[in-house]
Amino acid sequence: MKQKNLRLFYIHQAFFSFTDSLWSVTFPIFIYQLFHSISALFVWLFVWNAMYGVLFIPLFNAGMKWGKPKVFMALGVLFYGISLIFTGKTTPEHVGFIIPAVITFGLYLSFYWMVRHWFFSVNSDHAIMGKQISWIAIINMVVSFLGPIIGGTLSQLVSFNAAFLLGSISMILSIIPVLLFHAPPHPERYTFHGIRAILRKPELHAIRGTYFWEGMSNYFISAPWILAFGIFLGNVKQLGILVGFSTVISVILTRLTGHFFDLKKRITLLEITTKLKMTGALLYASIYFFPAIAYVWTVDILNRFVGSMHGTVTDSYLYATSNKIHPIYFHLNREIHLVFARALSALILGITFYFLPATYLWLSIALGGFMTLGWLHLKRSDHLLR
Repeated sequence: MKQKNLRLFYIHQAFFSFTDSLWSVTFPIFIYQLFHSISALFVWLFVWNAMYGVLFIPLFNAGMKWGKPKVFMALGVLFYGISLIFTGKTTPEHVGFIIPAVITFGLYLSFYWMVRHWFFSVNSDHAIMGKQISWIAIINMVVSFLGPIIGGTLSQLVSFNAAFLLGSISMILSIIPVLLFHAPPHPERYTFHGIRAILRKPELHAIRGTYFWEGMSNYFISAPWILAFGIFLGNVKQLGILVGFSTVISVILTRLTGHFFDLKKRITLLEITTKLKMTGALLYASIYFFPAIAYVWTVDILNRFVGSMHGTVTDSYLYATSNKIHPIYFHLNREIHLVFARALSALILGITFYFLPATYLWLSIALGGFMTLGWLHLKRSDHLLR
């Protein structure tokens, strides 16, 4: 049954990744062009993080209590599709649609992600976690080759609305395999006092700093890079082509990384790929001083190589450790620290870019690069996988 669940999960991931990769390239530029403000994007990010921080535990409890966690996961996907429709309807004349767009996006995350983490953890095998994670990464990258290119092209030649509508259709199709999952609900409920006790568990101490810095570095690098390209270097179509091609090139290295993770090369891989990821972010920041398009392509391809390897290693740690210890305890710790870090960084960046011009986006990316060193905290949890 676990193998059947994983095969269904891979099908779901293909549709999900297409939409997510399309959205990640088009949405930051769409918001910037709509409001003519970098801060507007970080306000959006702060709002849904605040919603997620309040709702994800009660909704996870409800899904398990009613015995239908896959229905809650499917509802999350549906809310994502609805959010894309509202986003596509948002124009300077009808800017109010951005409110239901961010609300439904917050509901998507709150219904979906905790159940998704739990589902994959209980159906995976920590002994071959690198192989299983690398297959997901390969699916992500193959599908993500098309998402940014199609999304960027539609946005540039037709409209952002057309791109968001296509993403919504793909997301709704991804509901079908979710409804075919078979996984008994988790019996335990999580109260405020219970969560406090879980957060203090010593075996989970290593992940706290790790995922706090993941949340911070992601926001300091990802959105500023997309915005910097769209503002200073090109248009959304060119960005989509760049991201699509540089992503698919990294498939082979990702598969090899998962293989070496299962051969117990975890700590070495973590150290090497983390340091390379920091270097890649600093190279992103250097593009401001060397804006030649050949250099931009080279740096982005290098970053996709490194990012795919690093993501395979860290996701393998994530699911292998959660599978070995306790899936829910692990992911509660992870999600709480992530959401706090993301909300904090969105608040910091939103205030900062209200006062500073877009040229300081490169400083944000450089700071995010140094923050990636927080991933090295995972070395302290490696003994749990022996």
